[in-house]
Amino acid sequence: MELAWGNIFMNSKISSTVQRAIKIINYLNETYGPQGIKDISENLNISPPITHRLLTTLKLEGMVYQDLNSKKYSLGTVFIDYANKVISDVPIISLIDPHLMKLRDETEETVGLYMLTGMDRICVVEHESKQEISRRAGVGNKIPLQLGSSGRVILAFLSEDIKAQILSFLSEEERNILQAKLETIVKTGYSTNEEELTENVAALSAPVFGAKGKVIGAIAISGPLFRWNKKSMEQHIPLLLKTSEIISKSLY
Repeated sequence: MELAWGNIFMNSKISSTVQRAIKIINYLNETYGPQGIKDISENLNISPPITHRLLTTLKLEGMVYQDLNSKKYSLGTVFIDYANKVISDVPIISLIDPHLMKLRDETEETVGLYMLTGMDRICVVEHESKQEISRRAGVGNKIPLQLGSSGRVILAFLSEDIKAQILSFLSEEERNILQAKLETIVKTGYSTNEEELTENVAALSAPVFGAKGKVIGAIAISGPLFRWNKKSMEQHIPLLLKTSEIISKSLY
C-alpha cells in the first residue's frame, strides 16, 4: 500500500512539474521579447526558485535560450525544428491543401496559408497563380503580425494582452490606425492591403481557427495590383470567407 501511494504521489508531482514547464514555454511563446525570471515567476505564479530550476532544465534541453548579457530567456532554437516537423508531417496540411488549391483555381491568383508563430506569421503553404504574371511570397517567409493583411487578420482575433504588447511598440498614431483596422476586421472577418509590403502587390486575407476556436493562422489571396485590387477583390470575399469557415470547422 505504501508503494502504491508513493507511486500516485510521484506521478502527481511529475505531472505538476511538466505542467509548470509547459506554462513557461507557452508564456515565452506568447510574450513579446526575452523575459527575466522575476517576470515569468510573477506572471505564472510560480516561485522564483522553481522557475529558475525549470528554466535551467529547459535550457539544457535547448528549449529555452538565455542571453548572456541580460540573463533573460526566450524560446530555444529547437522549436524551429519542431515547427518544420509540424509543417511537413502534420495531417492538417493535407486536409487544408485541397481547399487552398480550389481557391487558387477559382480566383486565379496565388493562395497562401500563414500560421501564427510567436509574434509573427510564417508562410507554410503556397499555391502560385498559373497566370503569366503572378505573386509569390515564398514558403518560410516570416513577417510581423502588425504588417500586411494576413498578419492583421490574425492579430485581430488574438487575446487583448498580445494585441497590447504589439501595439505598445508602435507610435501613438500607428497604434490608433492599427486599432481601427483591427476593429473593422473583427466586424467583417477579412482584411485587405494594397502595396503595403510589396510594390504593385495586393492581398485579401481571412483568419483560420483551430481547437477551441483559437485563431491559428490566415488564408491570403494575393496578386499584382493591376489585376488584383480592392475593387476586383470584392466579388471573391464571400468565397474566401466560406473557405476559411470550412477549413476552420475541419480543425475544431
